[in-house]
Amino acid sequence: MFPSLLLSLLLASAAAEPGAASATAKPPVLQKLWAERKFDAIERGLRDWCLSDGAGFEAQFDNYFRTTQSWAADRSALAQWRQQAPESLAGALVEAIYWRAYASQLRLGAIGQLPKEAMDFYQEQLGHGKARLQQVKAQANACPLWHSLNISLQLDGAVSSRSAARAYLDAVQVFPNDLQIHFAMSLAYSPRRGGSLVQFDQFARRAVFFTRSVEGGAMYARLYWREDGNGSEAIQFREQRGLPEWRMVKAGFEDLLQRNPQDLRGRNKFASFACRANDRATYHKLRQELGERIVPELWPDVAGVDACDRKLGKGGAAVATPAVQAGGVNSRS
Repeated sequence: MFPSLLLSLLLASAAAEPGAASATAKPPVLQKLWAERKFDAIERGLRDWCLSDGAGFEAQFDNYFRTTQSWAADRSALAQWRQQAPESLAGALVEAIYWRAYASQLRLGAIGQLPKEAMDFYQEQLGHGKARLQQVKAQANACPLWHSLNISLQLDGAVSSRSAARAYLDAVQVFPNDLQIHFAMSLAYSPRRGGSLVQFDQFARRAVFFTRSVEGGAMYARLYWREDGNGSEAIQFREQRGLPEWRMVKAGFEDLLQRNPQDLRGRNKFASFACRANDRATYHKLRQELGERIVPELWPDVAGVDACDRKLGKGGAAVATPAVQAGGVNSRS
């Protein structure tokens, strides 16, 4: 067993992983149900969450576990739930989220830099989550969240991404249009996590193939939106043959906004990309539609809206547009 003293030091000093799930915009009803140990209520509501907002289900529990860090009490409650209902799909999903969050507190830097003893303990915790998911695998096709969590756990603990790639191919056969499945697998190729831009772009194009019948080209834009960051991690558009391909990013955002015309976040992100691509006509059109409805967090520090306005201009007078929603369609972006 990993020495308790070193474990306590790791828990005290480890920061949440970059890109960790944030709380969903919906009221944290699941967190309340969990705090009150209302297992049956969580189970009864799972079907609706799976069909409408699997990302929200994941985010609420992930945020709860990482924020409260009541690891022992929550682990005891999960054991109680498992004993009462060993075949509970909701229980298995929550437990997988728990073990991933718990294991993340044990990481100091990249996996390859962990001391062997720490690495063994880290893998052991992730293994608990993987094993719990496998116990309810017969129900996997009832909820795409089972698949995205399975991919996530495979990636977090794997030396290579082969097991996650197999899990991804299984998942897209059943749920080809589920966003979280593609988002989860994209981390295997993310330049921000050790992948390459070429690998990431190849994956993005593959994801478009799976989702085109519903999404059009939007998945390409969605994935680069999630990959966008600040400073050196901000997406840039280089030469004509560089990656990402602006033509595909632009077409993807157009497809996304065509089906979600009220989306404020998508329009902000599209405008920030148009600025970096020096597409003056597209930028002017989007800025006129946005007016003062700017969401600063969607504009990287290297290309803020004021800097983009100075570089490209805001275009003509703002045109009247319907009220747009603050909530976005690119979950957890």
